[in-house]
Amino acid sequence: MPTEQTASFNVDYHLGRFHRVSSRYGQAIRLHHRALMDLRESLGPDHPQTLRSSTALANSFYAAGHYPEAIALFEDTLERRARTMGTEHPDTLRSRGSLGNCFHATGEYQTAVSMHEQTLALREKVLGHDHPSTRASRNNLDRARKVLEENKENYE
Repeated sequence: MPTEQTASFNVDYHLGRFHRVSSRYGQAIRLHHRALMDLRESLGPDHPQTLRSSTALANSFYAAGHYPEAIALFEDTLERRARTMGTEHPDTLRSRGSLGNCFHATGEYQTAVSMHEQTLALREKVLGHDHPSTRASRNNLDRARKVLEENKENYE
């Protein structure tokens, strides 16, 4: 039987996702933030459900174009997942890939390429060459490399 706190988290989490996909980013951010604060208090900052909530908030910041906030949350979540779940856990790899996408969105193409290279290598090792997540990492890396090449004069 779910506790009242778990039920409250589920409502905030799913409503937040609904608002995010409906492009109502402010409401999504508020709901995901409330869920994250509740879970940090009740389950602790490293609990898998708390980290899932942190990712949801980071995704809402990303969708809203609030990249510094998204990067900070993705970095924190990546560090916590790597420490508690291991560097090769699929959730950790998802955090690493999301962080690479944020760096790409901010024009930090060299950092994005580096993040995507790491993610791709680990996903190939863990999930295999043809897994959908591995293919997504390969596409993200190709896209980041292309943009980096197109903008290489900015890095010289």
